Amino acid sequence: MRNTEKSMNEEHPHPPNHIAVTIDTHRKEIAAGKYTGATLKQALGVPADYELDQVLNGEFVEIADIAMIVLEKGGEHFVSHVRRGGSS
Repeated sequence: MRNTEKSMNEEHPHPPNHIAVTIDTHRKEIAAGKYTGATLKQALGVPADYELDQVLNGEFVEIADIAMIVLEKGGEHFVSHVRRGGSS
């Protein structure tokens, strides 16, 4: 490999327009852009019937299926889990 090719690959460790995020302690690369909570779960491989939280300043913030989230730079941390509670 030529030096120029190697340095280009080191500068862009993931495909263009993709960012690295963490889901349940696992690194995942997804396309940068706008997502609803439901489409973000799909992109991250989270089952549709699970909840998805974003970890912000050590707090878990639920992302509703209809909420809009913009991911541009990467580095976000997410946690998925079985839905809590509910009426019977």
